[in-house]
Amino acid sequence: MRIIWILMIAIFVAACSQEKQADSVRISGTVENPAGDEVEIFFYTDMVANNTESVKVSLDENNAFAAELPLQQSNFVYVHIPRRTLKLYLSPGADIQLTFDASDMDQLPLLAGTGYVESSFLLTYNKEIEAKYGMMAVLSKAGEKDPTAYTDHIKGIYNEAISFMEEDARFEDLDPDFVSLMRANIRYEKYGRLMDYLPARAHFAPEKADEDIPESFYAFLENAKQFNDAYTRSRAYVSFLQSYLNYRVRQLEEEEPLDSWAQAQFDIAMEHFSGKSRELVLAQVVHSALNFGDFKEATAMYEEFMDISEDEQLREVVQETYEAAHILAPGKPAPEFTLTDINGETVSLEDFRGQVVYLDFWASWCGPCMQQVPYAKELKERMADQEDLVFLYISVDTDESAWRRTVDQHDIQGVHLNVPGFDHPVPASYNLRGVPTFYLIGRDGHIADNRPPRPNNERIDEVLLSALNQ
Repeated sequence: MRIIWILMIAIFVAACSQEKQADSVRISGTVENPAGDEVEIFFYTDMVANNTESVKVSLDENNAFAAELPLQQSNFVYVHIPRRTLKLYLSPGADIQLTFDASDMDQLPLLAGTGYVESSFLLTYNKEIEAKYGMMAVLSKAGEKDPTAYTDHIKGIYNEAISFMEEDARFEDLDPDFVSLMRANIRYEKYGRLMDYLPARAHFAPEKADEDIPESFYAFLENAKQFNDAYTRSRAYVSFLQSYLNYRVRQLEEEEPLDSWAQAQFDIAMEHFSGKSRELVLAQVVHSALNFGDFKEATAMYEEFMDISEDEQLREVVQETYEAAHILAPGKPAPEFTLTDINGETVSLEDFRGQVVYLDFWASWCGPCMQQVPYAKELKERMADQEDLVFLYISVDTDESAWRRTVDQHDIQGVHLNVPGFDHPVPASYNLRGVPTFYLIGRDGHIADNRPPRPNNERIDEVLLSALNQ
C-alpha cells in the first residue's frame, strides 16, 4: 500500500510540474558579437496600448543567457538585444535554444530544443518575404502604378507568400493554429496594402492625388466575411480594421467638414463593426483620443465604451489609459521636476511659477519635431514682448551630444533640458507616448491645456495669449 501511495504522489508531483511548465516557455542561447550585455524577451499582451510581458537577463562571460517567460497561450515572442530583434512563435511548454549573431541581420539563427519548428519557419519567412516586401517598399509602388497594376502587384505578393509557406519543407509539421494565423496575417496584409493605396499615392506622387480610381478597386470590401472575430489575434487583421475605418472617415469628410476625426471614427466603428472586432477598434480609438486628443471629448467616448464593452481585458486597458490621462487633464497640477539645463544650471518647473510655460518634449532624431523648429522660431518672434511666456524644451535624446549639437546648429532658443529616453521619470510622469508632445502650463503651475496646438497651427497665438491673460 505504501508503494502505491508513493507512486500516486510521484504522479501528482509530475503532473503539477508539467502544469507549471505549460504556463511558460524557456529560452536559452548564445549571442555572437553582442552590442550590449542584456537580452529582453517579451510578447504583446494587447493590441490597444501594446503592453508587454517581458523578462530581462544578462549575458554571462560566454555571452550566454537563459530565461523563463510566463506564457499561457501560443503567441509571437520577441528576443531583443541592441542591433537585432528576433521574432519567434512559441507555445506554452516550449524549451528552445538559439545561437545568433547580433551584428549580422542576414544570418539565420540556429535553433534546437522542443517546440521550435514554427519559430524556425518564421525566421526564414521574415528573411525571405517580410524583408523583401517591407511596408514602405510596397507602398512606394503606389506612386508608380495605376490602381489595376498596383492591385496585381499586391496579389502577386500575397500569392508568393502563401506559396512560400505551403512549399516549405517544414509546412506539414507546423501547428495548425500557427498556419491559420499566418494565413490571416498574409491575407489582411494584402487588404491593408490595398486600403493604403490612396494615401500612399498622395504621399509618393502628389501630382496624382486627385486622380479618380475605379469603384471596382474596393470591391473586396463588400465581402461580409472580411470582418471576422476569429482573426482578432492577427495584428494584420486589426490594422486592416483601422485602415477600413479611416477609409470610411475620409469618405465622410469628402461630404462635409468633420468637427472631430476621433468622434467620426468612434461613430463609424459603432455602425460598421460588431462583436470583438468592434470592441477592439473602439478601444483603440478611445485609447488614441485619450492620449492625443481633446480630453473632454475623449472622456465622453471612454464612458460610452465602458457602458457597452463586455471584454474585461479591453476594459482594463482602456481604464488604465483613462486614469493616466486624467492625472494630466486641464486643471490638474503639472508634475514637478528638477533637471540640469544645457548650461549646467539646475532648473525646476517651480522656478517658472507665475509664468506660462509652453512645454515641448522632443528629440533630435524626430522628423516631426524638427519640422516644428522654424515655426517655433517665428512664434517666438511674434511673442517677443510676452516676458511671462517660457519656451521649455525637454529632449529625450539618449545621445547627449546629438541633443547639444542640434540645439546649437538650429539655434533653438528657450530653456533646454535633456533626459535619457522615454523611461526616465520625467517623461513617464507626463505619460509621454511619442514626440513631439506639448503641454501648456498656467501661471499657477496647473495644466492649462494638455494638448495645445503645435507652433505651426494657426490657433497657437490665440491659445498662448489666452493662457497669459488668465
